[in-house]
Amino acid sequence: MADTGEVLVVIPARGGSKRLPRKNVLPLAGKPLICWTIEAAIEAELEARIIVSSDDEEILAMARRYVSKGIIAYKRPHALATDTATTADVLIDAIISDRKAGYASKTIILLQPTSPLRAAEDIQAALQIYREGGCKDTVVSVCEVDHPSAWIGTIGEGSRLEGIDASGKRSQDHQKEYRLNGAVYVSSVEMLVDERSLFAKGLRASVMPRSRSLDIDEEVDFKLCSILSLRNLSKNSD
Repeated sequence: MADTGEVLVVIPARGGSKRLPRKNVLPLAGKPLICWTIEAAIEAELEARIIVSSDDEEILAMARRYVSKGIIAYKRPHALATDTATTADVLIDAIISDRKAGYASKTIILLQPTSPLRAAEDIQAALQIYREGGCKDTVVSVCEVDHPSAWIGTIGEGSRLEGIDASGKRSQDHQKEYRLNGAVYVSSVEMLVDERSLFAKGLRASVMPRSRSLDIDEEVDFKLCSILSLRNLSKNSD
């Protein structure tokens, strides 16, 4: 099994959000959204440095509550808090900051706060697959799609539905398919810096259940996550 070397976990959290304003600090089941990801990273016990990268003082203040547990609150440049800043740019900025602090991480894990139901075990599983693959391919978390892609099409002129498999095959008769769920990414620091991309030529999948794969983009996603998180909390307390 390959050695991942120093591991750097980055949680990027902008203060601005157009479709769901201030979503990273909104209370989800009584806890700010950003805290769900911070706590999952801590519970994964990866012996990693965990950086919360943000332009927003409220988010950084929340991150500082976890300083005793190893969380680093890092204020990123305002230029990297715009809609045009890429995820790769934000991650490279965090890597540069980490290097200035005297560290030389080989592996980077991206945890987006908009996937609050991701568990510590999901992070651990992705890193394990990365190690088993020789630390060469980027590992992405995925979940099974709700319906076969053969049932997806376009609407043409005159409301014509095109590109759909109308053979009548049942969903279980189609091959299983998976989609990125945005919860966990594991990649090489060297590759990310050199290519300015999180994705290596080869990708490996770490499968997560759909129940933990919700990504919050709009208010309806937030409400659904709230319901599921309360159910999970209730089950854990039984």
